[in-house]
Order: sequence, then C-alpha cells, then structure tokens
Amino acid sequence: MAPLGGQPHDGAMTTSALRLFAIAGALTMALTGCSTAGPVTTDDILPDVVDAGDTGGDASGENDGEVTVIGEDLTSTTAALLAKVYAEGRDPIPTVEFLDATTVRFAWPAGLTEQQALDNCQIAYGALSGEGIRVLIAVGDAEADCTAEVEG
Repeated sequence: MAPLGGQPHDGAMTTSALRLFAIAGALTMALTGCSTAGPVTTDDILPDVVDAGDTGGDASGENDGEVTVIGEDLTSTTAALLAKVYAEGRDPIPTVEFLDATTVRFAWPAGLTEQQALDNCQIAYGALSGEGIRVLIAVGDAEADCTAEVEG
C-alpha cells in the first residue's frame, strides 16, 4: 500500500527528515551550551573550588559556595535555578534577589572593575533572557539595568 502522497515508501529516510534531525541536534547543543568547536567540561563552566576571597551569595553570611536565591518563590523554578547556577559560577559570588516574577538583581560588594561588571552583565543576560527575566547588576552602591544596556 502506498503512503498518503501516493509514492511508494522504500524504507529510506527522506532528506527532510535528516534535516529535521540535524536541526534538532544543533538546537540541543545550543541550548545545553555546547559547541562543535571543541569539548566543553563542567569544570570550564562551574569551577570546583571557590576562592577564599569569595563573599556574599549566601543569606547565612557563610561562604560555602552555595547560593541562596532570595525571592525565588516569586518566579519560576527554572528562572530561580538559572540564576543560582549563574551566581555559583561567578568569582566573587553575588547575592541573588528576585524583586518580582520577572526581575532579578545580582549584587556584589564594591571592588569589581567596570570590565568585570560588563562581563557579568552579559553572561547574566544570556543566562536569563530566554526566561523573560530582566537583569539588574549592582556593584557597591551603583546599580544598572543590565537588560536595557545589552538590548541597547
């Protein structure tokens, strides 16, 4: 019996099916942060050791490498998890606070250079923009709307 299109089916994959598999594979790699340029390990993304100079990030005041996300009940579980993973990968670790369902503030004590603040802004935006989260970056007493800066 011929398929609906009237063409006999010989069991081979069609070119369009192969393209769909290639696109799905590329999307999977892009969403997981992998690239075809070379191997990526979790050590590159999240360091195993937290420097003794790390401060903040933990509501208890201890520096144990774990981040407490303040106000995580105000947002989605995914956004809270992404914010936590992002913060744990920073040196020094920032304090994380969701101000509402779509706004998060990453705060560091004074001492980050302008370049470090910009780098952190871009990475935070990349981590959370897909969830529709507006990112604020605070260094000492200064605060900037990272999302507005990146989006221009």
